[in-house]
Amino acid sequence: MADPITDTDNLSPVERYKLAREARRVAPAQTLPTVPEITEDTLWRGLTREGEVRILVVRATEAVHQATQRLGCSPAAAKLVGELMAGTQLLRACLNPDEQLQLGSKNAGSAGNFVVDSYAEGHMRATVRNPKATLDDGLLVGNGTLQVARTRPGRSTYRSAITMEHDDIDGLLMRYLMESEQILSLLRLDVQVTPEGTVEHALGFLVQLMPEGTKEDLGCLVNNLETLPELSTGMTADDPDAMGWANALMSGLYWDQAARQDVGFFCPCSAERVLTLLSTLPQSDLQELADGGEPLESTCDYCKTTYTVPLDQLQALMASPS
Repeated sequence: MADPITDTDNLSPVERYKLAREARRVAPAQTLPTVPEITEDTLWRGLTREGEVRILVVRATEAVHQATQRLGCSPAAAKLVGELMAGTQLLRACLNPDEQLQLGSKNAGSAGNFVVDSYAEGHMRATVRNPKATLDDGLLVGNGTLQVARTRPGRSTYRSAITMEHDDIDGLLMRYLMESEQILSLLRLDVQVTPEGTVEHALGFLVQLMPEGTKEDLGCLVNNLETLPELSTGMTADDPDAMGWANALMSGLYWDQAARQDVGFFCPCSAERVLTLLSTLPQSDLQELADGGEPLESTCDYCKTTYTVPLDQLQALMASPS
């Protein structure tokens, strides 16, 4: 006798479509065809097949290493900068991957104010006022205000802010998503720095319950998280995307790895940008700079590149029409 599940000859087109759709819905997770090496920074996104849950995973180790080395960070400050950079990438990717997102804070912590930029191309950079701060100096991040600016080409910048109340970076970003964007999220950052200040890894993941999600989906994730180890334990040279770890997190849900973006450190500063900024100054300020009789030096807060503006270029700016 024919198996009613596998014998589709006598089914209507609609019944065959429903059967195929259900088989596809419960099939094993599909993965992207190319997997970067463990030494390459990347951010990938996954989604359940009915749109209930979204997962994002970022590896930003090399980008954070470059940023913290340029800033001259202490181990504690390097960990903070790593969490900020990985978290900002996740934030941009979940809100709108096509936007530039800037995370900035004025706060009373020993590390002081910070700014992190994440660009649509996956580039990122960061700066912190006191990169030498240590845990002996007290809390690195204190009470203050977190400001988020989102910009798309050709559109005005959208700005929002929340208060900071001694949150860790994970909790701060989750609270921002809930208070400002009304998105229920679980975000965890996994950054490890050696006592010498070398960034061993800078990782993070974000799971979001979408509008299609249910209490059962949320309960499934919570149960899975109870026994889930740190992301770094599942992201190995044999499994650079941590798919085994992700499948454990998403156990009970049917999902696919859907998209990927390369990420990396990049600072768009240049000598031309310095001149453009100087050209916006009043003539009196330019004259004061020129009266010093020495070339002007300007150092980027992010990458620490120093640009020298000769006196003749300063004089040319003063001669230009305002």
